[in-house]
Amino acid sequence: MRRLLLFILAATLPALALGQQVLRPTGSFSSDTVKIGLPITYTLVHKHAAKLEIILPGATYNFAPFELVRKDFYPTKTKNGLSTDSAVYTLRTFDTKPVQSISLPVFVLQGKDTIRINGDSSRVILKQLVTKVNEPLQFKAQTDLIPVEERFNWPVLLLWSVVGTLFVSLVWLLFGQTIKTKYKLYRLRKDHLYFTSRYNSHIDRFVKTGASQSLEKAVSLWKNYLTKLERSAINSFTTKEIVEYYDNNEEVNHALRLCDKAIYGNVNTEADAETKDALLLLRRFTKTRYKARRELTKNAKNNRQHAGLAEPGVVQS
Repeated sequence: MRRLLLFILAATLPALALGQQVLRPTGSFSSDTVKIGLPITYTLVHKHAAKLEIILPGATYNFAPFELVRKDFYPTKTKNGLSTDSAVYTLRTFDTKPVQSISLPVFVLQGKDTIRINGDSSRVILKQLVTKVNEPLQFKAQTDLIPVEERFNWPVLLLWSVVGTLFVSLVWLLFGQTIKTKYKLYRLRKDHLYFTSRYNSHIDRFVKTGASQSLEKAVSLWKNYLTKLERSAINSFTTKEIVEYYDNNEEVNHALRLCDKAIYGNVNTEADAETKDALLLLRRFTKTRYKARRELTKNAKNNRQHAGLAEPGVVQS
């Protein structure tokens, strides 16, 4: 028993001696009063010998009845062998006690041991916002509807956009070629009807007036239409090149030479039957080429030589 007492005394004497040598830390609140939930700062200052290694409380320390919001440490200042450590703690409390206090210690590192030096206690008064509570409590009900601003449902729009894109992509994947073919046939038919209407108007005007301008416009319209239909620059070809382009077609050769004679020869004062027949031959040939192009478009997936309708070659000028 005596040995145990001697051991305890030997262990505590150095700590007591050190505690007498190390000054106690001092702390103070920035205000005498505090409100529940609102922050208040607590400043801790400790002066000690420069040779001592001191640790101030950190985030893991229990600050009850307060809670730690933020801590700010400042560098150690040493002058004439005396060092000063300081820290500012931002605290808040949700305790309802009228008077609340806190005492923060410092820790002295000595070898493998740590010695705690307690500081003075600092108090703060809790400022009560509610001084009187009526019993029983009165509850006020409010059942009026509050208008809420309508918001656009962007997720639904995005969902429908994705679904719509997938649906259109699927339709195009399955029926895209058919749709393209139908559209091309529609354009071919529309262009041919438009050409036929205007071409007939020029023929009628030429028959009635015999003016070479009407004949020239009819031939120009014929060349421009075939240019678009054949996808070749036929409107820039000479009569000889056009005949060669269509494999020396006798009807085209005969009709174009009659038209050239009437336009450039300036020998007719009125429309003759032969020139009119030449215009009709050109119209009939155009209809033949339209039907050929339509058949090629319908059978786009098959051989381009379907039904013996070959694409005529272009003669380079």
